[in-house]
Amino acid sequence: MSKIKFMALGGQDERGKNLFVLDIDDNLFILDAGVKYPDKGILGVDIVTPKLDYLKNNKQKIKGIFLTNSASYNMGSVPYILKTMDVPVYCNEITQLVGKIKISRMRIKNTKDQNFVVVKDKQILNFGKVKVEVFRTTSASPQSYGYAFHTEEGTIVYAGDYIIDGKEQSYFSTDFNHISEIGKKGVLALIADSEYASRSGFTVPNHKIENFISTSFKEKKTKIAIGIFEEDIFKLGEICMAAKENNRKIAVYGRTMTEILKSNLINENLQIVPEDIITVDEYMKSENGLLIISGTGDVLYSKLAKIATGNDEVVEFTEKDLIILATPPAPGVEKRHAQILDELARTDARLLALSDRNIWSMHASYEDIKVFTSILNPKYFIPVKSLFKDSLKAEKAAIEAGVNERNIVILDNGQVANISKNSISISDKKIDIGNSYVDQAGVGDVGAIVLNERKLLATDGVMIIGATIDSRNKELISMIDTQMRGVLYIKEENPIFKIIQKEIESLLEQGQSQFKENPSKYDVNEVKKDIATRVRTLIKQESGKQPIVLVIVNEYDGKDYVFKPRNNSNRNNYKNNNNNKKGSN
Repeated sequence: MSKIKFMALGGQDERGKNLFVLDIDDNLFILDAGVKYPDKGILGVDIVTPKLDYLKNNKQKIKGIFLTNSASYNMGSVPYILKTMDVPVYCNEITQLVGKIKISRMRIKNTKDQNFVVVKDKQILNFGKVKVEVFRTTSASPQSYGYAFHTEEGTIVYAGDYIIDGKEQSYFSTDFNHISEIGKKGVLALIADSEYASRSGFTVPNHKIENFISTSFKEKKTKIAIGIFEEDIFKLGEICMAAKENNRKIAVYGRTMTEILKSNLINENLQIVPEDIITVDEYMKSENGLLIISGTGDVLYSKLAKIATGNDEVVEFTEKDLIILATPPAPGVEKRHAQILDELARTDARLLALSDRNIWSMHASYEDIKVFTSILNPKYFIPVKSLFKDSLKAEKAAIEAGVNERNIVILDNGQVANISKNSISISDKKIDIGNSYVDQAGVGDVGAIVLNERKLLATDGVMIIGATIDSRNKELISMIDTQMRGVLYIKEENPIFKIIQKEIESLLEQGQSQFKENPSKYDVNEVKKDIATRVRTLIKQESGKQPIVLVIVNEYDGKDYVFKPRNNSNRNNYKNNNNNKKGSN
């Protein structure tokens, strides 16, 4: 009999950073691997990924990463996983395209084209005793997938992003017949997206924007600039169709979205031809062109802000433009969304912002969860990708769909669910989880120490101390230069400055004495640490602040050195250096 475990490295009781692991007989199947956008207080961080130590320690057991679609919340961590381990990534055509673009930008050299394996609807992947069946769902990305893991214990279904839309017939349609067949064969457990379970009713038709933009697209001699997240490919289709119906040429400002629009999967369904596409320069010269501005998370808002403030080299908003922000705020960037609306309102262009009250993201609402669960009729139900309050709503929907309330498990990140034919339970053992902070769009991970220093810089400021000593006897041979930013309000004759100056000189002299007594025990780095600690203590006593203190002590061999002050002029230099910074905070 199979031994099955399910765990979350991210995505539970938070928005984004979805990464789940299905462990079947010590074979690990990774279900999505996403990122989230940081809170306002995390300075200098672009994205947050799950801590990947568990995967690194068990990489020999990983059979693959199974992605539902191209949204950054579901696949943004893939490049960071592939940095350290060579594993296959199973996904659709669009997700493969987006993944390769992101990896090429990050210049990850050890990845191969074979890492991405494009799978098709109804395809069955063979992993020995485990068979993985692919089924199609409806979400913001075309041909989103769910996966059914057929094991000796029963079938475990992972449904990523989905909605119930029986009328959709395009490449966004759900194969309900196929899902029904899986359900009829028996489903042991359903792991289902419950991010928006608190929304009552069905998501359909609240996910469509066509009724909100159609009138604007009919206006003559009006250029339209429309902002969307790059994962909102469903909206891209609605926008392009509206443009074609009104003879508007389409320009795209966003590298990933440009490549997506060129994809055969998109072109075949939208019937986009090369004549429909123009450059951004041509859009600026046109009378009724359409500019699609795209990006993930804060990248989209940064582009819009740059244009709105007149700092973009190509695009400029004028009184002839209509700006449509067609995307409600993504989790984690709500405040930024409000700020960019204010910036856009200051331009000469007209502004139309679609609210999340009118436009719903393409995730399952309460009735969607209930219907989907009814079709599959699972024995066990596990809500994922949701805040705890939404998990409780999903639990209620599953109960109404026929699942026994004792067979529903709500997991926290790091908890492990044991699944068998006869029971489902949460293990006492937890796995190590956490966040990994990434800045500059993937240049490197940011540790907790760096984040703490950034907070200190923002709140308590920085102090830089410089001095030069004779390398032969460790005697001070220069004036002490002390600079500060954001620490104290500079006032002449403030006694704290004299005290700091005296303490620095005293510690340097102590170091010199130690060198004379026993040169082998002298360590200039220890002297610098003592100076930093003492100065920080004095500043805290004076102001309550604990600034970053950087100490630079240069050693000079004394050759050709003439000027050698060793009196109170050092203190005068300290005061003179800081007089020009009066009023600095």
